[in-house]
Amino acid sequence: MRSTRPSSPLTAAGTALERARTASRWFFGVAARKQTYYNLLYLLLAFPLGMGYFTVLLTGFAVPIGLAFAVADLATSEPVAILFAGIPLALVLLVMGVPSVLITLFASIELTALERVLAGRLLGADIPTSEPPRGVRERVRRLVSDRGTWKGLGYLFSKFVLGFVSFLLLTVSFAFTYVLVAAPLHYRNDLVGIHVGDPIEFVPELTYQHDGWTIDISPVTLSIADGELISLYVDSLPAALVVTAVGVLVGLVVLHLLNAVAWLSARYAELLLGNTQPSIGSRVVDR
Repeated sequence: MRSTRPSSPLTAAGTALERARTASRWFFGVAARKQTYYNLLYLLLAFPLGMGYFTVLLTGFAVPIGLAFAVADLATSEPVAILFAGIPLALVLLVMGVPSVLITLFASIELTALERVLAGRLLGADIPTSEPPRGVRERVRRLVSDRGTWKGLGYLFSKFVLGFVSFLLLTVSFAFTYVLVAAPLHYRNDLVGIHVGDPIEFVPELTYQHDGWTIDISPVTLSIADGELISLYVDSLPAALVVTAVGVLVGLVVLHLLNAVAWLSARYAELLLGNTQPSIGSRVVDR
């Protein structure tokens, strides 16, 4: 029978030290990893791309949706008039609305292909595509019948919200980190900080009433004066350097958090963009 000897204190200490070194390299090395800046680039592009996707798709669907609402409103408010105007409106909907929907869906296929490229090359996401259509007729049919089309469409619409959240996280986190790191440059400037534009008053009040008797606690007014500074203020260079050191640590934590957001974005892209249709130029775009 094989006997196991307990590890010596020196071995345990060496293992713990090695783990601490690995953890410290992982934490402090985030600023030196190339993937971190790929992630930041992806998050930075998310907001303008999301706005562009939303504008294109909303514009493309506005014409058929507007025509459909016009037909429905006319049918409910003037049922007699629909007998005369129904055929012309249906022809307009057919001539203008259907091509507009097909063009918008085709544009969504190309935009999802762009998103696959960005998620794959910047985030390292693995997003497979479905089999390419074998002809123009099949491509048109799959624009409407393929589930991947609607998954990609939902992703493109959600990209507007995701992009706004990413932009907000980037601006707030980097602005906060910069204020801390650059403390030696402005540590005597009392204008640097978070100011309240208008006076804020908060009046808590508690009233309890039961069987004819009442307990009423007199309100106490809590106020923040106009222009009051709500931030850490230091008035010496050594204290400012300490704030800078704290800011560097905060910046490293921020980079880790943004990497986590990018990782979630990659998983979300894999979930919704997986098995979507390849681009018409798939040999170039999706490779």
